[in-house]
Amino acid sequence: MFDKKKYLFVILGLLMSFALVACGGAEPAAPAEDAEAAVEEAAAEEVMEEESMDEGPQIFTWADPIDPFDIDPRSSYDGQGLPVIGQAYETLTHFNAPGSETEISPELAVSWESSEDATEWTFVLREGVTFHDGEAFNADAVKALVENVRDGDLATSWIFGAIIDIEVVDDVTIKFTTEFPAKLDLVFSSAFGAWMVSPAALANDAAWFAEGNSAGTGPYKIASREAGTRIVLERHEDYWGGWNDNKFDTVVFEYIADATVREQMVRSGDADITRELDFDNLASLSEAEGVRVVPEPGYSNQFIMLNNARAPLDNVQVRQALAASFPYQTVLDNLVGGYATPAGGAIPQSMWGADADAIPAQDLDAARALLAEAGFADGFEMDYWAYEGNPIDEQLGEVWAPVLRELGIELNITVIDFNAAMDAFWNNPENAHHAVSLNWFPTYVTPFDPLFSPFSTGEYFNIAAYDNPDFTDLLFVGDELTATDTDAAIATFQEANQMLIDDAAAIFAYDFPQVWEMRDDLTGYEYSPAYSALVRVYNLER
Repeated sequence: MFDKKKYLFVILGLLMSFALVACGGAEPAAPAEDAEAAVEEAAAEEVMEEESMDEGPQIFTWADPIDPFDIDPRSSYDGQGLPVIGQAYETLTHFNAPGSETEISPELAVSWESSEDATEWTFVLREGVTFHDGEAFNADAVKALVENVRDGDLATSWIFGAIIDIEVVDDVTIKFTTEFPAKLDLVFSSAFGAWMVSPAALANDAAWFAEGNSAGTGPYKIASREAGTRIVLERHEDYWGGWNDNKFDTVVFEYIADATVREQMVRSGDADITRELDFDNLASLSEAEGVRVVPEPGYSNQFIMLNNARAPLDNVQVRQALAASFPYQTVLDNLVGGYATPAGGAIPQSMWGADADAIPAQDLDAARALLAEAGFADGFEMDYWAYEGNPIDEQLGEVWAPVLRELGIELNITVIDFNAAMDAFWNNPENAHHAVSLNWFPTYVTPFDPLFSPFSTGEYFNIAAYDNPDFTDLLFVGDELTATDTDAAIATFQEANQMLIDDAAAIFAYDFPQVWEMRDDLTGYEYSPAYSALVRVYNLER
């Protein structure tokens, strides 16, 4: 940094030396222009020193609330891992923001075509791409990844379930045959499970990735990880997209659960971007110098999952009473800063297939009647879990609690680490939460996913313990219809959605956008709601 005191000291020293020479008479006084030139030279050296200190890697700091549970791009299935994975890995296709010229654009595939019945798909791949470990990206690598995910016991395996045959036509051409019509261009844009991984890394398990290793084609590769604290990514020198001097060389994820601390970091410039701040503070933050608040349309929704496995919520009438008690409008008016909109079940209203007639309303009389019929007229105690790092989860419980108290129900609110909550549920669902907050955005943009992944029997995020084989069967019918008969697919998905509402598997609190808080000197910002928690740092410059 330029040191003003040092600069003044140099000037003073020069002037004193000139004075001494003049008084001593041994040498003639230096001309005034020489003294001025010396001062300018000293100043120039200071500036050069300051500039040289500024040279070095450009660092982008991302303050996020929760350290990822899983950063294996094949198995990671939550919004915590996505911001990291999306810097290091790429998919064949990319789903664009609403209003874009095309819905799906090339990424690692440069073109594709399908048969008329959508059961045969051929993709032509980008040439000259290498993985972080030096392996070549080609058709064999794509085949290996798809088979590894499809045939693995992973939460994401379903995305490739339709594929029954894979043919490597040549180094840059690959052909897929599906069991039923499928939109593979959409599938390969998935935010989960479709990231291309080096064949040499496929034998590694999630622990290898968790240690801070990566093997993608993306612009950044993971350099180090301090579990619970920090992940550092450095640029992949051989990235096919190339580099210029304005791009960030290093991306640092700092994991800080306290939303107030993250807000101060982005205000001060210690962080370049963050998310999941308290909605109450966004108005003042948007007026802060150097900061901008960016709300984006989304395919996300907020559920309160009701544990069907824990008494008394194993009684459908009790769950229906809880759904009828929820203060939907109060939440919209007071908790989410005017950003959220009413939900109509699990399918977001912004997504095709949504049912605008399914939006619920609070009805305390109906709630009382249902509790009485279920034998709980005097109420009961129930445990509500809110995830650490997202203030809205706890606030939802705080707004709901006094309403439940009117019904004789005491709500015990516990703030808990996300990973600990998931482990506790799967270890013993009958003694886990009664209710827990969960926000969801799609694996890829289809109603199948917000219905299937959180509510199909045995799925990892089904922390409602909802078990309805007829519901799951309907979802697969809708999935098969998606590529050929959109109207029939919509009708099928809406029927399944109504099952969830009737069974009160969850309280569908609201749909919401993604709100980013970032420094306002960043340019090149791009966002697609298909990748809710992801902004690609490679596109950004300062």
